[in-house]
Amino acid sequence: MRYLFVFVCLVLVIAAGCWASNNLTPGESEENYSDRVVEKSTPDPKEAVSGVPELDPPLPTVDGEHFEAFDLLRNRPLAHRITYAEEGQSFWIDASEPDFVRYIQGNHTNDWTPFADVEDGVVAGTRGREAKLTMPAGVDGNTEVLEMNLFNPARGHNELTVTLNGADLPKATLAEGWQVVEISLEDAPVRGDNDVALSFSNMGRIGGRLSGGGLAWARIGPSIAREEPLAAVEESQDDQELERGEQGEEAQEQLEVGGTGGDSGERATEEEEEKEQEPVVEVAPSPNKIWSGQGALTLSGDEGLSWVVWLHDDAVLELEMQGEPGCSAAVELALERGQGVVETVLSEERTLVEGRGESQTTAVQFDVDSSQVARLNLGLTDNECEEITFETARLIRPGTVAGVPEEITPPKYVLFWIIDTLRADYLPIHFETDVQAPNLKRLADEGVSFRVAYVQGTESRASHASLFTGLYPERHGVMARGRVDPNMPILPHLFKDLGFQTGLYASNGYVSHLLNLNRGWDSYKNTIHDATAVDARALLRHGTRFVEAQEEDQPFFLYLGTIDPHVTYRRHEGIIDIYEPDGYSGRFSRFLSGEDLGRIKGRHLSVTDREKEWIINLYKNEITFNDKKFGMFRELLEEKGIWDETLVVVTSDHGEEFWEHGSVGHGHNVHQEMVHVPLIFHYPGGLPAGRVVNSGADVIDVLPTVRELVGGEGFDDRQGMNLLPTIFGEHGGYPAPAVATQYMRHYGMQIMDWKIYLRGGGFRIYDRREDILEMEDVREDHPLASRMLQDSVGLFRAYRREWDKSRWGVANNVSADFLELVAQSQ
Repeated sequence: MRYLFVFVCLVLVIAAGCWASNNLTPGESEENYSDRVVEKSTPDPKEAVSGVPELDPPLPTVDGEHFEAFDLLRNRPLAHRITYAEEGQSFWIDASEPDFVRYIQGNHTNDWTPFADVEDGVVAGTRGREAKLTMPAGVDGNTEVLEMNLFNPARGHNELTVTLNGADLPKATLAEGWQVVEISLEDAPVRGDNDVALSFSNMGRIGGRLSGGGLAWARIGPSIAREEPLAAVEESQDDQELERGEQGEEAQEQLEVGGTGGDSGERATEEEEEKEQEPVVEVAPSPNKIWSGQGALTLSGDEGLSWVVWLHDDAVLELEMQGEPGCSAAVELALERGQGVVETVLSEERTLVEGRGESQTTAVQFDVDSSQVARLNLGLTDNECEEITFETARLIRPGTVAGVPEEITPPKYVLFWIIDTLRADYLPIHFETDVQAPNLKRLADEGVSFRVAYVQGTESRASHASLFTGLYPERHGVMARGRVDPNMPILPHLFKDLGFQTGLYASNGYVSHLLNLNRGWDSYKNTIHDATAVDARALLRHGTRFVEAQEEDQPFFLYLGTIDPHVTYRRHEGIIDIYEPDGYSGRFSRFLSGEDLGRIKGRHLSVTDREKEWIINLYKNEITFNDKKFGMFRELLEEKGIWDETLVVVTSDHGEEFWEHGSVGHGHNVHQEMVHVPLIFHYPGGLPAGRVVNSGADVIDVLPTVRELVGGEGFDDRQGMNLLPTIFGEHGGYPAPAVATQYMRHYGMQIMDWKIYLRGGGFRIYDRREDILEMEDVREDHPLASRMLQDSVGLFRAYRREWDKSRWGVANNVSADFLELVAQSQ
């Protein structure tokens, strides 16, 4: 019997071992088997047999291959601080952090002194008595107060007047030093994104400047009941207004005349100096600092972050979370509904599952009909959980991205065909137009074309300097005047270093010694300065001679700077009839000179509606003439058998207005007709055919892109970026902005069909789907689009001189070391 018992036991042991072995994957040990089992999406019935306790299902994930579109953690510099209290959701801004510039459009109006040190804190001080900012707000309707932590530098009385979206709020009297002000928003026109204007009646000094007050932080949200109030604020009395207003005017007078004024701009009345001062209020706690950093994000308590993103209709939110089992993350998605309404359309929780590991991955599906602007909030639910760390938080999309090929055969020949003064919407590429340009359309159809590309300068000097250097105007220094540094390598030097023969033939007078752009060319001719023929026919002859003179297999770079659509507009027989079949015999029948266009622009020469139509048709006929000459040059390269080895780049230096905004010509704004230019890359040996890129691009990106294609090195101190990853989809389809500048006065930025125009005293938002002429400011109706654009243009403008797109990323999708680079630039 004893032997029989031993035999039975042995059989049972062997059987159990066989079962376990048959359920191991190749190379998997028995000791880690149980770890794999608990990750199954459904409970395994064998768990009851093996004695392993049954577990709750793991968190939902996504199936199949996916690629990244937008990394939320890397883009924490674009996030907004939110807190969740029992009373409701609050949005905060922190004036001591670098991202404060997003709320003041990069300080474009220059009415703030950011990051100024005052006693026990850092503030943004107003320059003078007044300043403006914009602030986001929640969508739950529970926005009861505007709360601000302020430093009052003035002695004695100082009165604060606040307006929200143009509506006056209750006034407040400030004590000297620190205090927290809570102002009621009852009956105020609160929107998803809000204009806030501050006005102080008195001034002191902040950052060495006369200032009405300093802002440490601000909050829009519910009135929060605190155990100890942060500070008390008295409501102003009408009978005090005159006295304080006169005091403030005296201080402002000192500011305007430019004198230091000693204490005159900040002194109080004698009675107030003798009055016993109230104790200085301690600095109130700042909002959470979770914005700082770009790696893993740890949320605790009522902290949260909010991003305004471009949400693709197939996007999924992927989260990798660490925390105690039972801890829950909250995800909220809000969309615009028109007329200023922002609606929460999704609110989900993801709770860490007991026994499923210290780190768990999950996904949140979005049900959106179309790609659009959205607000995405991430926080904790109201439970006993102390904190959750997000190792990953990103938007992903289904499928794969091939990416840039490991090896692209460098082009042997490079042709730049620059068409001066060509606006993008007058080409039959991405636009409906009656302009005939079949050769350029064919080039785009067979190559890579960008739906939106902007110039960095709205006249020839700044824009050509940007094209040749890969720099924004403030960096290369060419604006209304100035020249490119004669020691700075420019476009042709890239090719000279690689053994290319270089030739330039141009009809723009600034592509010359006037901007120090005549360097690095083996063959150079500027037809304006040589007083020879300037049209594309003449440049075609020069270009043909250059190509014919090259030895066989000699690489070359040829720059042909055509200028046909620039005044003087001349009629071309056989072409003008396409646009004027009935003919025209008025005063501009043969041409419109630059002098006449200048007189029209200056309102010294009036024109009829019929003459306007003729002028526009002259412009169109010049485009068609230029297109024909390009087609002839293509035939030359094809006949020589080198077309397929040639990289062709077509773009322009700026567009041209034809009364869309009340004027003609160029150089005076950053509306679309002025800054949107064609951008085409064609290279059968290495670029995809028929590729339309929806992501935005800048003309300063041309130099680094071409450098990458030809295999060049150096030029690392430029601000443009290599567009090849975008062309091949490595950006995950997330749209980059196109940025235009007019010196340092006007800025334009477009993301998909949304555009911000930053100028003088404010900004406007345009929806180019509905308003291609950019006539209607829709910021009130579209607060999320407004916020998305302000976030991006504010960052860009604040750091525009240092911004390097290849290292910093783009303004709405920054690089992983963005904050470190910002710190180094200060």
